[in-house]
Amino acid sequence: MHGWSRLELAPLLKRRVFSSTQQDETRARVSEALKDHRLTWKGGRVDAELNRGRFGSLTVCTLRYGAEVHIEPDRLQDFMLVQVPLRGRARIECGDEGVNADPDCAAVIAPNRRLRLHWEAGCEQLLLKIPRGKLEAMGQRAFGEAAALPLDFSPALRLDTPIGAAWRSMMGSLIHLLPTLDDGARRPPAAWLEHLEDTLVLHLLYNQPNTWQTHAGMPHAVPRRLSVAEAFMRERLGAPLTLNTIARHAGASATALTRLFQEHRNTTPMNALRAFRLDAARSRLKTQPDASVTEVALSVGFGHLGRFSEYYRERFGELPKETRRAGG
Repeated sequence: MHGWSRLELAPLLKRRVFSSTQQDETRARVSEALKDHRLTWKGGRVDAELNRGRFGSLTVCTLRYGAEVHIEPDRLQDFMLVQVPLRGRARIECGDEGVNADPDCAAVIAPNRRLRLHWEAGCEQLLLKIPRGKLEAMGQRAFGEAAALPLDFSPALRLDTPIGAAWRSMMGSLIHLLPTLDDGARRPPAAWLEHLEDTLVLHLLYNQPNTWQTHAGMPHAVPRRLSVAEAFMRERLGAPLTLNTIARHAGASATALTRLFQEHRNTTPMNALRAFRLDAARSRLKTQPDASVTEVALSVGFGHLGRFSEYYRERFGELPKETRRAGG
């Protein structure tokens, strides 16, 4: 698969917000349109352009910097973002996980993930911005009470699979319909437009692995050894597990198990174990107000309180004591 053609993107490319060859102006205009961020110019000629269209509560953009850049925004908090390189490549680090994004692999960035991005020179990306309120409304419809828990996604979305290609097709339909939303244009029925908007969001929630799916008990077609390893870890969160111990129980070598986690979870076994421990800690802090942060950390396998707090804030955007205080 290759990136979107200029013809496919034409309705969006006609909606220019700005173009610039100035570093300071570019950073300011992108911050205003998306999110305040620290921007480091690494080399190459500045040739920035931002185009933006709105479809209901969703915002779709194309963005390029021209030059090679390193971007460090704060956590998104109020929205999630899907980034798809139209041309070129980008390295997108979401917490402990990373995505080598290209036209065949998008990055799905959850609201509370710590984020660092490196765009190579000439990279241009298609961005979809989904407000947190829209996510929560669709999550409630799809997963019920599970949607009250923090949302986190597996960040790599392959577009060269049937599921990924379907999402790409829906994005193309949204872009083609942008002119119908202009003043004076013949507008399709509002209920149908809302249905398309909802379907695009639900496609991600149902098909891109995320924590709401897990808490709602949605089944996934995953290899047996991966399922065995995850169950083993969840049952022994407080134990001093090693990669070799987990792999041996799952009936795989450490290398093979790591490959399974990378292919199906876009993470490593030990990072997955840490995530399980942090999720369990958060649940206990909310439901066991008499337990101290230290007691909770030790009960799920964290022996170093400082690292526990650091990892916890990275995953959930707040300190353990803040969760405990709110729960009490």
